[in-house]
Amino acid sequence: MSNSRSGNMLRQLVRKELREVLRDGRLWVAAGAIAGLLCVALIFGLRQQTSVAREHAVAQASAEQQFLTQDEKNPHEAAHYGTYVFKPVGLLSFIDPGVEPLVGSSIRLVAHARNAPEGARAAESSSLSRLGPLSVAAVLQLLLPLLLLVLGFSTWTAERERGTLRLLLSLGTKPGTLFVGKLLGLFVSVACLLLPALLGGGLVLSALSEGPTALDRLAVLGGLYALGLASFLFLALGISAVAKSSRSALVTALALWVGMALVLPRVAQSVAELTAPVLDREAFDREVASTMAAGLPGQGGREARVTAITEALLEREGFAGAETLMDPSLLAGLELQAEAQYENEVLDQLHAKRAQQLERREQTLRWFSLAAPPLALQSSSAALAGTDHAHHRHFADAAEQHRRALIEMLNRAFAESGGADGWSYRAGSETWAKAPAFVYQPPTLSWSLASQRVQLLSLGLWFVGSLAFAAWASARVRAV
Repeated sequence: MSNSRSGNMLRQLVRKELREVLRDGRLWVAAGAIAGLLCVALIFGLRQQTSVAREHAVAQASAEQQFLTQDEKNPHEAAHYGTYVFKPVGLLSFIDPGVEPLVGSSIRLVAHARNAPEGARAAESSSLSRLGPLSVAAVLQLLLPLLLLVLGFSTWTAERERGTLRLLLSLGTKPGTLFVGKLLGLFVSVACLLLPALLGGGLVLSALSEGPTALDRLAVLGGLYALGLASFLFLALGISAVAKSSRSALVTALALWVGMALVLPRVAQSVAELTAPVLDREAFDREVASTMAAGLPGQGGREARVTAITEALLEREGFAGAETLMDPSLLAGLELQAEAQYENEVLDQLHAKRAQQLERREQTLRWFSLAAPPLALQSSSAALAGTDHAHHRHFADAAEQHRRALIEMLNRAFAESGGADGWSYRAGSETWAKAPAFVYQPPTLSWSLASQRVQLLSLGLWFVGSLAFAAWASARVRAV
């Protein structure tokens, strides 16, 4: 009987909370605006993704065709001519574009150089667009937490100010039951708000995806957003329970949102840049050029290292000490391979150093994510969407491996087919057709989550901690 009465009371409380939300015209306006922004962001992101994916596919096909149909020339000359590769567009980029608008999506592959990505769309944008594109992720990370705080800041204080809290407690309703009823009422309200966008995103992915990978990522992403957003709802309930008035609760909630969503991300970025400096692209390119000319420390300079590599290749091919008996093309081809191997050693060492610098900076940002759910959401969302810096570097590394395979193939074709013609040798379409195809395999879901351990811990701790705070504060709520 007691359980039945408690269950009936809980249902009445949930209905009461829903009625109060529905009667609040201001919340309807705010919720409607955010729901509209979600739908607009979803449509805009999908159109942008479709357009960019089509552009990349056409450009990749055109680059491959140009390489295959190029005029007859020396294979190493073709290596200098090079080709382009384009990063495939991820299926979840319409939800969170991440750093994609800020970094390039195409890389030119040529001999003797590892080029930076080209074609960053942000370079063609206005100053206002640098604030960030409209996206589903931006709405969920910035505006929805604000709505949740506004939705819940007066949950307890309004009851106290109207005198209804005294009435409910006098009827024997336990504070714990009131807390659960208010919580469920708010959750149902938010679920109704987000349901259209969630269904739309799921239907879009089901139509576009050829496998379960994108849907798996969407499911994990939805779970992480649920953790982060629920934390704000719990915080709003806890603040309302301990605040003396609705005004003070609102001020506290707004200050919390400004600090977490606006101030802390910029502070974290500034601290990361100061404590973990990274060379800008121009300075890094100068370092690469100077090291290429001077050689790596401890190797005796460029010429000495290239000579040592050449001698090792001659010995491996059985021509040590018999260079004068070799075809000019074979000797030149081995020398080109030695030079490419030396360049790869320099590039590997300098890019590894730069990767360590970037990792230290990102590690600083990860620890800052423990201080606020929006920071953790921002990082984990881009990682799951495949649009963060880690995925960008993964593509760049794959393109570099393809460049090396392509240059090696062209140098080998020169060495094996040039014969006595030497540098006068000209290859044709039969050589270009042997070029390896660039097939990019995006990282797996587990790879994407591996770098997000701190962010996942942050979201879990905030969820548990904010729930505990809301429950503790609600259990001690007083009618006056």
